[in-house]
Amino acid sequence: MPTCLHVQDPRNIAMSRPLDFAVLNYKNQRLAEQLEVHKFEFRALESRFNDLKEKQRTHNETLILVENYWERLVAELGIVPVCKSESSHSSCSTGNNNIRKGFLNGLLEAGASATESSGFSNCQLGNDVSSEESTTIDILQKMFLPSSGPWHANNEVVSAALKKLPENEHSRQLHSATNDVLSKLHVVMRAVDNLHLKHMQLAGNYQKQRDSSAWNRAEQKRLKEELTSVVAKLEESKQKLAVLKAQGDNKQATPILVPMLGKKTAEKVGDKQTELQDLEATHKELMESISKRLEEIRRLHTERIGILNNLATFQNILTDFKSIHSSKAFQLVNDQLQKSQAELDGHQTLLEKLQVDMDTFVWRERQFNQKVDLAEISQKVSAYYVSRIADLEKDVQKLCNEKNMLVLKLEGALREPGRNQVISEFKALVSSLPREMGAVQTELSKHKDASLQLHSLRAEVHSLSSIRTRKEQEIEETSRSAHAGSDISQLQSLIVGP
Repeated sequence: MPTCLHVQDPRNIAMSRPLDFAVLNYKNQRLAEQLEVHKFEFRALESRFNDLKEKQRTHNETLILVENYWERLVAELGIVPVCKSESSHSSCSTGNNNIRKGFLNGLLEAGASATESSGFSNCQLGNDVSSEESTTIDILQKMFLPSSGPWHANNEVVSAALKKLPENEHSRQLHSATNDVLSKLHVVMRAVDNLHLKHMQLAGNYQKQRDSSAWNRAEQKRLKEELTSVVAKLEESKQKLAVLKAQGDNKQATPILVPMLGKKTAEKVGDKQTELQDLEATHKELMESISKRLEEIRRLHTERIGILNNLATFQNILTDFKSIHSSKAFQLVNDQLQKSQAELDGHQTLLEKLQVDMDTFVWRERQFNQKVDLAEISQKVSAYYVSRIADLEKDVQKLCNEKNMLVLKLEGALREPGRNQVISEFKALVSSLPREMGAVQTELSKHKDASLQLHSLRAEVHSLSSIRTRKEQEIEETSRSAHAGSDISQLQSLIVGP
């Protein structure tokens, strides 16, 4: 079988060599350009990744800080209702009454702004915020809504205090006035509780709407950023597609006949066509995603409009609440509270005066006790003097008996020898007896004076005991008035407490 040898022309070979060099040079240039483009894209993506990492780090730090403060706040708010429930039995600190409501609102606003500034908020965060808001509302309701326990305790205290008062006209008037004030106070507290509950509900709804609007704004901002990035990628893909189309048109217009690289160029054209098809498919996908994003943005915009309308309605409701504050019924209730406050101030001044009188009575009682002690001392001295007088009378009687015996002895001695000496001794003894009798008489007179002083002191003690009983009665009356003053102060705390 004959073989055909195809011998190429040397001129064709010489022409193909520079064409191959030009093609390789063009390919190298295109590859270098693509490499530079990829390097630029890599740097841009790396810088964007670093920015996003920094934002995520700051966002995580903010979330950790907010979570810590939130847990502390929830713990403190949980302590406050316990303190409020125990305040009916023991004096509890009133420094936690205003439970950081401004701090709570600021913390919620800070959380909303953090979710708005970060572009990575999702549905889980919204669910967490809603759950935390529900717990916050429960705690605030436990704090600010009055319980029935302190009311019953205060009513029992008032009834016990009124029972201890003596049954007279003043106590009956005080009883009727207390019942009227308590009934009016119950009505006022029910109205204030209802208004306060409505205000709490409106504030909670307003806070929910504000958080949802902030979350929607953050989501809208994130979608806008994604839309801009997608549009940039789309523009870049359009430019690449235009360049590839231009390259394909140039190749079809000016075909280069390269005998040695025919198969490679055909494969390259096939790769370019597949790349064009892939780019068209990605372009379609991007357009579909852009349309979906636009629809989502429109939906969020409509939701934002609805939220703004709800906010307007809530603001109108708040203005209605302010008009309720300026209504006649509320003003009448406020006037009644002011009158009761003035009455409580008057009772407070009366209680202070009674306290001063009670202090003076206590001081007088101390003086009276001192006088009673002195009277007891004088009584003991008089008893001693009485016993001493009895002893001296016995001594006088004994001396009289001795005198009689000496007289008898003297009569007998006159009949015996040596009577002169006995007579002299008897005379000396008789001369000493008047001195002893005078001393005894002076001592008797002193004891009689002491007995007279004793009788006068006994009369004074009797008068002081009568004064003491009278003062004790006055002190009992002042203690009753002091109990009434404590009841009045409890009523004042009930009125001022809400």
